[in-house]
Amino acid sequence: MRVRLGVAAVIACVAAAVPGRADEGMWMLHQLPEIDARLRTMGLELTPKQIWDPATNTGLASAIPWLGGCTSSFVSPDGLIITNHHCAFGAVQMNSTPAHDYITDGFLAATRADELPARAQRVWVFKGYEDVTAKLRPYIEAGAAPLQRTRALEAREKQLVAECEASGLHCRIAEMYGGGEFYMFRQLELRDVRLVYAPARAIGEFGGEIDNWMWPRHTGDYSFFRAYVGPDGKPADYSPSNVPFKPDRFLKLAPAGVKAGDFTMIIGYPGRTMRYRIAALVAQDAEFGYPYQIKLLSDWIAVLDRRAGTGKDVEIKVASVVKGLANAMKKYQGMVEGLTKEDLAGRRRAEEAKLQAWIDADPARKAKWGDVLPALDAQAAAGAATRERDILVRYLPRVGSLLPAALTIVRWSQQSGKPDVERDLGFQARDERTIRMRLRTMQRNLDIPTDRAVLAFFFERAAALPAGQRLPALDAALAATGKTGGAAVAALVEEVLGRTSLADEKTRLGLLGLDEAAVAAKHDSLLDFAIALRRDVETVEDEGKTAEGVLIELTPHYIDALAAFRGAPLYPDANSTIRFTAATVKGYSPRDGVYDEPFTTLPGVIAKCGPVAPFNCPRRLTDAYAKGGFGPYVAAPLGAVPACFLSTNDITGGNSGSPIMNGNGELVGLAFDGNYESMTSDYVFSNTLSRTINVDIRYVLWCMDYVDNAHALMREMGVEPAHR
Repeated sequence: MRVRLGVAAVIACVAAAVPGRADEGMWMLHQLPEIDARLRTMGLELTPKQIWDPATNTGLASAIPWLGGCTSSFVSPDGLIITNHHCAFGAVQMNSTPAHDYITDGFLAATRADELPARAQRVWVFKGYEDVTAKLRPYIEAGAAPLQRTRALEAREKQLVAECEASGLHCRIAEMYGGGEFYMFRQLELRDVRLVYAPARAIGEFGGEIDNWMWPRHTGDYSFFRAYVGPDGKPADYSPSNVPFKPDRFLKLAPAGVKAGDFTMIIGYPGRTMRYRIAALVAQDAEFGYPYQIKLLSDWIAVLDRRAGTGKDVEIKVASVVKGLANAMKKYQGMVEGLTKEDLAGRRRAEEAKLQAWIDADPARKAKWGDVLPALDAQAAAGAATRERDILVRYLPRVGSLLPAALTIVRWSQQSGKPDVERDLGFQARDERTIRMRLRTMQRNLDIPTDRAVLAFFFERAAALPAGQRLPALDAALAATGKTGGAAVAALVEEVLGRTSLADEKTRLGLLGLDEAAVAAKHDSLLDFAIALRRDVETVEDEGKTAEGVLIELTPHYIDALAAFRGAPLYPDANSTIRFTAATVKGYSPRDGVYDEPFTTLPGVIAKCGPVAPFNCPRRLTDAYAKGGFGPYVAAPLGAVPACFLSTNDITGGNSGSPIMNGNGELVGLAFDGNYESMTSDYVFSNTLSRTINVDIRYVLWCMDYVDNAHALMREMGVEPAHR
C-alpha cells in the first residue's frame, strides 16, 4: 500500500503547488535525486551520490555519526569528533569533581593519553539503510486485534534486526509515514569514546537558560570527542591499548565561513516532529500536555536546585539532569505560546474539514478514506482518558537513580529467560552491554538524599492522579504505611530506600544475572516495590501498544489521503534517522518593524559579559579580546569575528551538533538551537520565522586559537593556528 504520492509523480508539481518552500523538509537520503535540480539552483555543488551512494554505501553522510540524542561529525582521519557543548555536557559532568570542575573551567587534553573516558557515550557510524516495507506490511493484519497486530509486527522486526546484526553492525527499523513504509538502518557502534576538549561553561553555555532558544545568540556551543577501537580495528570497550578509529570520511573545515545569502545544508538525526498530527491531538498538547509538563518540570527543577545548594559535589551530580529538564521546560513554554498564538489546532481543523469534504465528494475516495479522520479523532479522545498517568509513567526512567535501576533489573530478570526474539525491545541480548554500562556509570551521579527528595516528589504527583488513572502498586504501598498525605509519602520513601542494597554497584550488577524468582527472593525493599510497579507499567505499555495497533492501520491511510489532497510531496516525520535539509543564511523579522540580522559577533559577546552567570565570560576570553588578536577569523562584511549565525534549515531536537556545511560539504558551523518564534516548527515549518541557530566555525577556531591554545587539535583538522 502506498501512503504518499510517488516522489517522481509529485516533484513536477512542487514549484506550482508550494513555491519557495524548498527549505522545508527533513529529506531521506534516497530522495535527494528527486530534488537535486532545486538544490543545485540553491547552491549545492555535490551530487546526490557524493552525499550518499546506496549502491556502494559510501559518501559524505558516513562522516556524520549519531550520538544517541545528538549529531556529530568526524573532523580528522584519527576519529576526532566535533559536536555541541551541551551534547558533551554529560561526559564533562561525569568527569568533574569539586577539585577538577571541568563543567566550569572546561577541559583540554594535553595529549591523547590525557583524554578522559566518556564511559556512558556511544558513537553510531552511519552505514546505510534499505526499504523493508514489503517484509513488514503483511504482518499488519487489518482483521487482527490491535495489540496482536503490534506484537506481530514487533516480532517480525526483531527477526529482521537479528538477521541484519549477524553482519556485526547495529541495526534498527524505523517506520515512516505512520507505518506506511519501513526502513532498516545500519550503524557501526563505537564503545570507546573519550572527551578531548570542552570550552569553559561560560563559553559553551554562554547566556544559559536566559538566552536559550533566543536570538541574538552568542554561545560557543562546541566540544570534541575522539572515538577509539581495538588494536584490530574493531569496536571494543575502553582500554588504554585501543587506537583511534579511522573513519571512511571526515569533514574538512571552511575557515572562511559563510555570508548572508549563502547556501547551507545539514545532515543529522532530528528526533521527532509532528507535521501530520491531527487537530484533536494538537489541541490536547496545547491545552493540557505541555502545560502539565511545564508545571511538573518546574517543580522537579526546584527540588534539584534545593539539593544542589547543599554542596558542590551534589551540584555537579545533578547538573546534567537540571540542564535537560530546564531545556525541555522552556521548549514546552514556547510550544504553548506558539500553538495558542497561531491557533494551529484551529487551522488543522479547517484543513481537515476541507479534506473530509474533498473525500466525501468522490465515491472512490470516500470508500477508501471516508472513515479515517473520525476514527483518528476517536482514538485521540480515548488516549486523553489516561493522559496524566501516561505522562508520569513516561518520566519514570528519570526519577532519581535507584528506582530506574530497580525497574531495569526487574524487567531484565523477567525477560532474560525468554527466547531472544520474544523479549521486549531494549531488553534483548544485544542490549545487555548497554544496560550494564548504565547500571555501572550511574554510581558517579548517585546521591541518596537527592534520590529521596526526587522519589518523594514523584510519589506526591502519582498519589494525586485522578480516579481511573491510578497506579495500584503505589496506592497499595502508601496504604500499607498506615498513614495519609505527606506522612504516607515520607514513610514510603523511607521504606523503599531505607532497606535497599541497590546503592552498591557490585550488588546491582550481580542482580542483573538473576532470574525473576531469584530477584524476588532477595526481598530487597526497592526491588519488591519495583516488581509491583512494573505490573502497572506493563499495563500502561500494553495500552500504548493497543493504540499503536490502531494507529498503524489508520495513519498511513490518513497520510495517503493528505498527500493526494495537497498534491505535494510529503517527507516523513523525523524519528532520529539520518536526514538532509538545505537552506540559506538569512535573518528574519520576529515582529512588525523589527528585522534581526543573521550574524552575531565577538564584540557582541564582550558587550554581554558581566560578573554574574550565565554571562560571566572567562577571564582568558576577555584578555584575548583585549589584546586585539583576531587572526584570519574576521568576516570582512562584519569587520569582526562572527559568533553565531542563522539559517533557514529545517531541524528539531536531535539535530544538536549537526554539521552545517557549505555547497561543497565543508564545515562552516554547528547547529545547536532554534529561535523562540519558531518553536512550533515541530508541527509546522514557517518560511518567514523558522530559523536554525548555528555557532560559526570562525568563532570556534578563534576560541581554540586565542583563548584555549588548542593548537594541536586545529592542526589535526588541517587549520594552522594564527596565535603563537
